[in-house]
Amino acid sequence: MNSKTLRVALIDGPAYAPLYSCLSQFSQQFGIQVDIGFKGTHPELNRHVQECMENSLPSYDLISTHTKYAPSQARYLYGLDQEFTAEELEDFSPALQDLARVQGKLMSIPRNFDARLLFYRRDRLEELGLSVPETWEELAHVASSVTEAGYTGFVFPGMESGLFGTFFELLISGGGQLFDEQLQPMFASEAGVEALQKLRQWYQWGWTPKGLPDMHYDEVSASFRQGESTMVTDWPGYFGLLSESPVANVFDLALTPKSASGRRAVYCGSHSFAIPASSEHVEEALLLLKFITSPEAQSIDADQGHVPVRQSIMKRLKREALPNSIAARRWSLFEETIATSVIIPPKFPTYPTAEDILWQALRSCIIGELSEQQALALASEQIQQLIRS
Repeated sequence: MNSKTLRVALIDGPAYAPLYSCLSQFSQQFGIQVDIGFKGTHPELNRHVQECMENSLPSYDLISTHTKYAPSQARYLYGLDQEFTAEELEDFSPALQDLARVQGKLMSIPRNFDARLLFYRRDRLEELGLSVPETWEELAHVASSVTEAGYTGFVFPGMESGLFGTFFELLISGGGQLFDEQLQPMFASEAGVEALQKLRQWYQWGWTPKGLPDMHYDEVSASFRQGESTMVTDWPGYFGLLSESPVANVFDLALTPKSASGRRAVYCGSHSFAIPASSEHVEEALLLLKFITSPEAQSIDADQGHVPVRQSIMKRLKREALPNSIAARRWSLFEETIATSVIIPPKFPTYPTAEDILWQALRSCIIGELSEQQALALASEQIQQLIRS
């Protein structure tokens, strides 16, 4: 065992990289080296892993994955039900264990829980006499007002999973549906058109950064953190980066906006780790999997702002949050979100491809190449063909 080297493929970025500092400790403790063969954004990582798996390229021993990607990878993953005892799993949130299952089988171990909150510049809203937006319509009013005052209003991802997620929230909160029970696309609807129209108008009316169509999660979060954008719906893992940013003392948090009818829908999911079935070092890979999802390792992520999936870590964080602090308010907002507003994409093997089709069509509309109706009809037709095939 001491001579083994494990190859891993990991999600990268400022919200995720701090955890990997524990890999050297793993090597010291077990005498097993860890070679990071690939790091990238989750869409990049997903495409790379899929290519490796489908073309029998050099295998990895552990990969970062996600509850929405794992179903497309399941046939290539090592089942974990027999490798974790009930005692080892009892600290993990039962709901997130279920989310990590594919057709009832445990295929990955959760790393975090992701749900977006609204981050906003308290100082700018106070300066302009604006209230914190509770609805998407109010957010549009605030974005317009701060733009007129010379600021950038709102930022959201203009590509890939983040663009899909923002559309998904607007669609569902507006009374729409992504798929029906037979996985037929349902988003080419009045609610879908209204959701996409909002995104297009916000960009074309200049309420967002000019480079929005090329902005991924990291750039979106940085736009708020560095003082450019006034509002963002952001992921938990970026929260820790705000403490040393130019906006450290002038931002606050609120729930993700709801629709005018009162429905709130928040795009959620769970990052996780899995072992490819082709690994030649499963025993050692299991050691690494248990190490990198241990309470000690999860505390690293939690200190960065991630919502932990271990109940013991969550209890500690809530206990340590001072009354009336932003940390205490943050946990309260997450609890309300989790209790009332979670939406999760359906699990099916071709889902990642379906999402790619949809976000590319959405982006084509936002930049003016297609109308809302054309973009949604095109994506619907292509996804129907994908599912039929």
